[in-house]
Amino acid sequence: MTAAVAYLLARVLTCGIWVAAGLHKATHYQANIVEMGHLGVPLPRLVLPLVLILEMVGATLMVVDEYVWLVSLAWIAFMIPATWLYHVKFMMKDGTIVFPQFVTGWKNVSIAGGLLALVLLDTSRPAWLFPAG
Repeated sequence: MTAAVAYLLARVLTCGIWVAAGLHKATHYQANIVEMGHLGVPLPRLVLPLVLILEMVGATLMVVDEYVWLVSLAWIAFMIPATWLYHVKFMMKDGTIVFPQFVTGWKNVSIAGGLLALVLLDTSRPAWLFPAG
C-alpha cells in the first residue's frame, strides 16, 4: 500500500462516524433539537443545522482532500463541548460508571488523536500550523 492510498483510507474511514451521526441527526431532526435543549445547548434550532453542515460538508471536504487540516481542527473544536455535554456525565450518584458514556468520551479523545495526525499529514496546511522541526 502506498502512502497516498493509506492517507486516502485514513481520510475516508475517519468520515464514517461523521456521516453516520449527520444522517441520524437529519432523520431525527426534531428529537435532536429536543435532546440538545435538554442537555443545555443554547439555541438548538440554530446550532443543529450548523452541526449538520460541519459533519456533512466536512466529510465531503475530507474525502476529496480539501482543507483536511481545517476540517480536522473544526471537528476537534466541535468535539470538546459535545463530549462535555453528552458523555462526561458517566459517573452515577452511587459511584457506578455508565460504561457506554465513559467509553464514548474516550472514543472522542481517540478520534481527536487521529484528526491531529491528519492535520500533520495534510501538505496544504498553513506553514504556521505545526511547523516542521
